[in-house]
Amino acid sequence: MKFSKLKTLLGTCLTVAVLGSMASTAHAGDEWIAKWKAFAAETGLPEHAAWVAEIDNDETRALAKEWEDFRGYTATSLINDANLPAELKPGLIITKDNIDSMPWVKDYLPQYWIDRLSSEWLGVEGIRVVPTNHYYMQKARLDATKELGPDPFTINEKGELKDKNGEHGLLAKAGLPFTNPENGEQLNWLYNAHGVGTEDLIFDPVELTACGAKNNLERKYVGNIFWRRMAGRVGTPPYGNVEGFEGVTEAGALLIKSPRDVRGLAGVRLRYADADKDDNFNLFIPTLRRTRALTGTNGQDVIAPGLEITWDDWRSNWFKTDSRKFKYTKSEDTFVLAAPEVGAAYDPYRLSKNLCGLSGIVDMELRPTWKYKIEDLTGSYQYSKKEIWVDKELYYAQYMEMFDRNGELWRVWDDARDWQPKTGRALWKSVLIPNVRNKRHSVLSMEADWDGLDGLNNSTFNIDQLRDRR
Repeated sequence: MKFSKLKTLLGTCLTVAVLGSMASTAHAGDEWIAKWKAFAAETGLPEHAAWVAEIDNDETRALAKEWEDFRGYTATSLINDANLPAELKPGLIITKDNIDSMPWVKDYLPQYWIDRLSSEWLGVEGIRVVPTNHYYMQKARLDATKELGPDPFTINEKGELKDKNGEHGLLAKAGLPFTNPENGEQLNWLYNAHGVGTEDLIFDPVELTACGAKNNLERKYVGNIFWRRMAGRVGTPPYGNVEGFEGVTEAGALLIKSPRDVRGLAGVRLRYADADKDDNFNLFIPTLRRTRALTGTNGQDVIAPGLEITWDDWRSNWFKTDSRKFKYTKSEDTFVLAAPEVGAAYDPYRLSKNLCGLSGIVDMELRPTWKYKIEDLTGSYQYSKKEIWVDKELYYAQYMEMFDRNGELWRVWDDARDWQPKTGRALWKSVLIPNVRNKRHSVLSMEADWDGLDGLNNSTFNIDQLRDRR
């Protein structure tokens, strides 16, 4: 009798163990979702629960798995394979009181953010580590990348991306180049090919603030930003290359609606694939009632008085790739603590009401990245160099530092994306652009108009038609 019960008990335990092992294997790709569910239950914060609701579904699991199969890794697998500090895990809150007990923090958290723990300017009470997400782009972009075949691109002496037929790569192909970059030039093209994370963009509105050292609001601009991929469109119509924009890879437009004295300021920039062809860059100035054609040099100007963002900083990096003017050097692969792309549920920075300060605890996640730098060879560009941490899953910058002509840190770009787990599309939620040299900063707060994307048309990228919207 006892033997029979013991045999049954052992059999049951063995069955549970086997099924548990099978379940663990079958759902290994769900590990990140399971961690988020447990984490949200522990914090009890509604924003964390809202993010779980965004990712805990079959569509997310399926698309994440397709990208995992293509890449051969996930952020979770890279983290699991790394020799990381045991304390660096979800739930950790880094503060000025405990940071000295964790000397390893400096290897993962940029010095800019370490300084925020003991600073009144853009200061925070703490940095909370949240579970690492799995990021990816749209399925159509994945399918186009799979179709490329082996070694579809090369880079010429100008730094231009070329396909096997000698055509400009982003004009001829829709797939992502160099998804396993071997050098800085390849990584730079992968990063640029990400674009904005989707094929069309509308922010309605975008609020751009000019802020002082006391986190005080000096000036706020409100307007719209538009962007369109003009070549290699695979996700939404018009498919392929857009008629009337031959040679153009992408286009961006900005329309300022307030304050009153600059209402109607409009800018349109068309990016050409040819390194020798300047962007078509026009700015309508309402006070002069005239349109001014700008050159590449004008891209170094701030978008509006008081702001810390220039036209070249738009979407983090929008000056032309040219190996004759810039040197691209890939350095060590690294992990970085950066804002999670959870804008579909909440803003991880928890911005203050005036959009010039950060409220309490900032959320960050550990991300595997490639790191590279862009160095100016002309001696005349606004930055002597940029250092960029590019995410190994999303192929976008997780963090960026910009240095002045003396080699000192000048500005930082740090943002949180409004990323859709079900579709892989990504826009923005907020951007921080601190000027550490002058202790000034700008914050961009965006509302992505996902529903309006279908109504975006090419007239938006005609300066004469855009300015009439004011």
